[in-house]
Amino acid sequence: MATPSEKHEIHCEKRYLEYTETPFYRAFRDKTNPDSYESNYAVLKRMEEAKQSLEEVERYYAGLGITPKFYSKPDSVTLEESRAFFEAHGYEIYAYEEQRMMLLTQTSSALQVQKCPVRLVTGRQLSGAEAQLVRESNGDQEYGLRRMNRQLAAGARVSFAYNHAEIPVSFCVGEGYGSAFYLSDIYTDPKFRRQGYAAAVIVAMLGYAGDPELRYTDIFLHASSPDAIRLYEKLGFRGSAVQVYCAFKGGLPEYYKNMGK
Repeated sequence: MATPSEKHEIHCEKRYLEYTETPFYRAFRDKTNPDSYESNYAVLKRMEEAKQSLEEVERYYAGLGITPKFYSKPDSVTLEESRAFFEAHGYEIYAYEEQRMMLLTQTSSALQVQKCPVRLVTGRQLSGAEAQLVRESNGDQEYGLRRMNRQLAAGARVSFAYNHAEIPVSFCVGEGYGSAFYLSDIYTDPKFRRQGYAAAVIVAMLGYAGDPELRYTDIFLHASSPDAIRLYEKLGFRGSAVQVYCAFKGGLPEYYKNMGK
């Protein structure tokens, strides 16, 4: 049985992305945002009828300029089960380990939190300096901003921290489903890192998610960077390692080739 946080990962994106689903696979797409890896991917849920599922997913993306790709999720087949199948059908795999972290304890007294204005945004499109910071977090590209605006329209929130000049320098996305609340896309302008801005946006989001009326019992995030993991542990998160994989038709994109370099 899926936990509240696993249900979030399985269902939440259905709020703002087009999708198709069968007992064997699930596939998301955004025709207006084909460059977004996080808006256009499939999940292989079973190895039965895997070849047929693969063909149906590839047809689903055909003609849209979207490279077929499969990601691991709580209800997906494991890499051990699927690696040979994907490779035999022209997919290259990128696999790594990350921490799936749940909020379990109180914030550490050693945590540095910047005392700065923090604002929570929801229900509107990002613009101006806020939009520019989101673009910067995606290498000055638009795809992340387009996805985030879809999330906001579907009820997600973004917390922004501002420096002394009232310029946004850090942000964090939060979105709930059922009793689970997920934090993601945590980013700080490199010039303002290690100053407590990331902690400020997360603390603000946790303050929102902790409202008893919202009834969120599982607050979680994913992390792979050692620095990020140390920050989240100070905030009260504790994690366990999980293996994650991405399988891309025709080879890995440059973004994944450069990861870890």
